[in-house]
Order: sequence, then structure tokens, then C-alpha cells
Amino acid sequence: MKLIKFSKNILSIILALSLVFIATACSGQTGNTSPSGVPASPTASDSAKPSASASSEVKIDNSSARITAMTQEYSGDNIAEILMISYDGDQPGLEQYGGKNPEIEAFNNTIKFGIQQTYNDFMDTADDVSWIEIRSYPFTGEDYLQIVTTSCTYPSYGTDGDLYSYNFDLKENRFMSVDDVLEPLQLDSARVAEDVRSLVEDAYDDGTTVDDVNIAGFLIVQGPSGPITQLLLQVNIEYPGADTWDSFFGYTPELGELAVLNSYCLFDPYDMDQLDPPLAYQMEPEQDYPVLSFDTTGLEVLTPDYEYSYDGMIYFSIEELSPAPYGEDAVLEQIESLEPYTISITTLTESPEHKKLLNCPCWLVVYDEGENEDARQCTDVYVQTDTADFRVHTSVSADFAQDYHDEIGLRLATLYWAE
Repeated sequence: MKLIKFSKNILSIILALSLVFIATACSGQTGNTSPSGVPASPTASDSAKPSASASSEVKIDNSSARITAMTQEYSGDNIAEILMISYDGDQPGLEQYGGKNPEIEAFNNTIKFGIQQTYNDFMDTADDVSWIEIRSYPFTGEDYLQIVTTSCTYPSYGTDGDLYSYNFDLKENRFMSVDDVLEPLQLDSARVAEDVRSLVEDAYDDGTTVDDVNIAGFLIVQGPSGPITQLLLQVNIEYPGADTWDSFFGYTPELGELAVLNSYCLFDPYDMDQLDPPLAYQMEPEQDYPVLSFDTTGLEVLTPDYEYSYDGMIYFSIEELSPAPYGEDAVLEQIESLEPYTISITTLTESPEHKKLLNCPCWLVVYDEGENEDARQCTDVYVQTDTADFRVHTSVSADFAQDYHDEIGLRLATLYWAE
């Protein structure tokens, strides 16, 4: 699922589709705690042992470090995806630490004595009424190993659950905290809360307010010009005439963007590690409602049920999104959040033809993006339903857009609901 963003320039309300999880990670606590605020074990990096990041004759080699499962169980309705870092302890750089990397041990022990213990406690007292979902999202990069985890115990109401992040700097051999990313951004929790309140409340015109903003963690992602930090938040929103709700958000201070995160899959599944055995986001989701499809006969399948190509020139994709409010501004906001480049709108109008075909609000959106040889013309059909929104996206080189105009039109005329 794609992220949906708020911006300071476009006022729109964005509703999350789903998302869940437990306790704040990376809170920047001081004293005898790990970066996530969980009491550190005797092997954590604040013990009497020398720091693994301190200078030594033999440098610690983290090239073998990788994200693996501590616990991966799917019992009944329960989901337990609890991840950790595995590494090579038989290396010269760790001899002085008895073959243990103190920083990775602190990382793993924070998980072991935190979310793993939460799962153990739940299973020890499990009944026939409640169930727990602990979902994890791993990211392996050249510089960082990062795990984002959510947890929620059901039945529940008023909350997406609790959210954690566990972030490890491979090159610096360091278990990171929220303060490690807030300081370079010249931010603190109070300033973040102020910015988020402003973004949320400016996007609503009905008196919606933000009661509480908690920085639960962060994720360092690769942006167009280098790494950027997305702060992961639990935000308590008070809706007028309705109950308050604790939702998951991603806030990117450098871009001034706030994104609602779907509690059933926080990030795009194709942006994350593909583990074996697969995690929940790698599995085909069970759905009790129709999904949008179109005639893919003769198209090259790039990703089944998601990405296609025609003649090596036209790119097709079909995406399921969190439902947005009805209206041009909300649709434009959605599409802008999904495209990597600034877009120039040619057409944004309701499509009566597709509305008649699908029996729900539909929008035709035509726009240009990119420059010079990278310039492309895009034609999207954006479909709104009560349970989910859908975008059928097409993209073709601007130089050949006229040549493939008819092919795109014919494909977009074949939209239908698939069970």
C-alpha cells in the first residue's frame, strides 16, 4: 500500500485504512535504558564493557549482519513477527567482547525484553476471545539495518495499537535512538508535536484537533538527494462529534509532509526485505470485497496483479489505497503522494463513463512529470469506494504519448470489479 500525505499547500482530510502495534521505541531515554526506553540487559552497551564502537586494533566487521526472525508464528488469529539481527561472532574484532557485539546485543535484548516478552505474556494468558497481531517491517540498506514493528491486542477500539522502531548503524556499529536523528534536524519532541498539530488541524475545517503526539521511532529512507528521516508517530486525534483515535503517522520534517500509515501494512511491500519464510506483508491478503482490475491480455507481467508493460513503452499499474475524502483536492493530494516527481496537471475531472461502468465516483487525471528525456505523460483513473480507493496508473514517454494514446484508452475502458 502506498503512503498518503498531507502537505501545507493542499488542505485535505486523509483517513487511514488500517494499522497496529505496542510501546514506544527510540524515545531517547537516558540512564539504564536502551534507545527504545526498555530496561537494558546486562549485555547492553551501557554496561561496564568497553564500547564496541570505541577504537580498537581490529575493527568490527558488520558485513555479515542481517535481519532474521526471533519469533515467527501464525497461530489461529495470532500473528507474531518478531525480528532481530544475526551476525558473525567468530571474528577478530569481537574477541575482546567474548564473541559478542555489545551494540547488536543491546538491540536484540531490547526486542527480547520488550515486544517478545509482550507476546509471551499474552500467550501465557490467552483465551478464546482475544488475539494479538505483531507485524514487522525490515529494511536492509548499505548503512542501516532497520526494523519497524506494530502490535495490537484485539478486540480493541480507538487505537491502531503501538509502534516501535529498532535502528542499527552498520558503519558506526551503533544502536540508534530518536535523539540521534532529532538533533541533526534541530528538532525536539515539543517542536515535532507543534508541527504535526499544525499540519493536521490545517487539513481539516471542522474543528478536528490533535490531543497528543508521541514519537515512537523513525526510519531513514533514501530520498532523491540522499538519506532523509521519517519520524514514526502515534497521534491521538479528536474528531468533532466522534470518538478520539490513536493513529500511526509518518512525518518527514525535511519535506514538511505528514502521511497516514495503514496499520495492516505500514509501507509499500516492494520497498521492504523479502524474507523466507514470508512475513504477512509478503502474503496475498484476504479480502471480503471486490478489487479493481482491467484487461491485461497481451501485456508483459512485471509484478502479478500489480505492474504490467506494453511494447516496452507503456507502464501500467493498479494500486489499492486508503480511502480519501471525495473531491478534487483529495484526489490530487493522493496522486502527488504516489509520484516521485513534481507533476503538472492537464486534466482532473470526474469521469461519468467510468462511474457508469463501476457504479462509484471516478476521476480521470492526466498529467506530465519529469523533464527532457525523462519526461512522461501519465493518465490515471482514480476510483473511490467506502472500503478502499484504487488507482489505475499509466505512464508513457512524452515523445511517444500520441502513438500509444489509443492503446491506453482501450485498456482504461475495460475496468471491472473482480471478486
